[in-house]
Amino acid sequence: CMTEEPRTLIDHLRWQGSRHPDKLYSRYLFDGRDPVEVTFGETLERTRRVAAGLAARGVGKGSLVLIILEHHQDLMPAFLGAMWLGAIPAFLQDPHAKINPERYYRNLEGLIEASAPKAVLTRASVRDSAEGLLPAGQEGPVFLTMEDVNGEGLAGDPEPHGPEDVAAIQYSSGSTGLQKGAMLSHRAILAEIQGVGEFFEITDDDSFLTWVPLYHDWGLFCVAIHTLSIGTSFTLISPIDWVRRPVMVFEAATRYRPTIYYHPNFAFNFMTLRIKDKEMEGLDLSSLRLTCNGAEPCFYESHKMYVDRFEPWGLRRDSLGIVYGMAEVTNTVFAAGHREPIVVDPVDRFILQKERRAQPVVLEDPAAQFMLGVGRALRDTEYRIVDDHRKELPDREVGEVAIRSRAVMHGYHMNPEATSDSLDADGWYFTGDMGYRVGGTLFITGRKSDLIIVGGVNIYPQDIEAIVGEHPHAVAGRVAAIGVDDFELGTQKIVLIVESKSNDPKVHQEIAQYARTEVAQRLRVTIGRVVHAPHTWLIKTSSGKIARKPN
Repeated sequence: CMTEEPRTLIDHLRWQGSRHPDKLYSRYLFDGRDPVEVTFGETLERTRRVAAGLAARGVGKGSLVLIILEHHQDLMPAFLGAMWLGAIPAFLQDPHAKINPERYYRNLEGLIEASAPKAVLTRASVRDSAEGLLPAGQEGPVFLTMEDVNGEGLAGDPEPHGPEDVAAIQYSSGSTGLQKGAMLSHRAILAEIQGVGEFFEITDDDSFLTWVPLYHDWGLFCVAIHTLSIGTSFTLISPIDWVRRPVMVFEAATRYRPTIYYHPNFAFNFMTLRIKDKEMEGLDLSSLRLTCNGAEPCFYESHKMYVDRFEPWGLRRDSLGIVYGMAEVTNTVFAAGHREPIVVDPVDRFILQKERRAQPVVLEDPAAQFMLGVGRALRDTEYRIVDDHRKELPDREVGEVAIRSRAVMHGYHMNPEATSDSLDADGWYFTGDMGYRVGGTLFITGRKSDLIIVGGVNIYPQDIEAIVGEHPHAVAGRVAAIGVDDFELGTQKIVLIVESKSNDPKVHQEIAQYARTEVAQRLRVTIGRVVHAPHTWLIKTSSGKIARKPN
């Protein structure tokens, strides 16, 4: 039993498990199945059981443990069980039925080679598919199932932890296998939680609801770990079931009366368009004091359509909030809403695009683009807008967002080059996101790179271009994938420009069909539009690369 104030995540687990063993911690919802509820005491016991099983198989302080599990009550005990030993856990996405298995395991192989994990904790089918990834004779991780690690009794006292020790690694959600793993300390994670909690005045009287999976930093740190640290509960809906039946969110809100709900921008549009009035009969959303948007660009139009649609069922217009951040700063270091209303800034869209300047216009201006402020910096966080030489820019000038925060990562795991590129000696993290500031409010305009975000998922255009370039009638190296903001869908859509030496419309149709099918299967995203261009039409840089923005 602990007597000192908690300073690490394991401290918080022991604190809650010993003082509130019978209090609800987590609830897992499935469509068509009974919910599974787990108390703090049960979480502590399961964590110690997992820790004992991992230790028996050689996992110890500093070991990397990859966790690949489906939506299940074992998720947090698996994560915390590795941490109990001083090992470093990292969640990865589970390969559900809609994921292309060949690509998934090829990416996993690349990640294992780059990160050298000691163990992979997963389910039997993933273990069986993944065990032969590495060449014969090459030492790889031990693949374990939850059954493997549940038979060794309970671990003793945890490995001593300090606030600066690496608590977890959060991998980027990029579509390539060589994802970057942000190393996050206990200090960074708890600093982020403190900042978010203070801004939204979150207490143990609140409870959380989301479908954002725990392999995403928003679901992990802002929901599962936040609730652990303050001694309240979260309800997690199966993401796959939510896609099939999004009204599950509102059914859960009616039944369990949570106060805080998180989801990304595309979900505002998705739920508005997919949920029927008949499904809403008898539902009550009045318990939600905060409905928070994040994880991708946030659109004014998405907020408006969502509130206009669901206000008759008790959704509060003043409940909308926005958070901004990324895995490299744990998750959230900016926020808007609650007691500080979201700022809407109408600017000239053409000046913004061409001159990188946010010129205010009146609401009625036909060139107006409504920018949503992502808020102000939270506790122990400061930021700058900088030019290409990392020199600070004045208000309303668009540049790269640089952040310095107690919530920042130590660096990227086993990737010193990427660390030095983005994190300087003074602790400034250069995000790659573009934005501007007005006073203390930050506005995000896009990404410094050509990264496309569709439904909260990062897609590298090079991946799309490589796939489409495999078609025999597409000109290799002359395909461009571009992300375009779609206010109707509330996310970006992909516009594909393909050069072909053929003028036959049937060939063009064949290329378009191939592109849509192959990209959907391999990258799990949909191409919005395919544009056919004559050979040599696309603009390239002096180094021979596709210049996406000019195109």
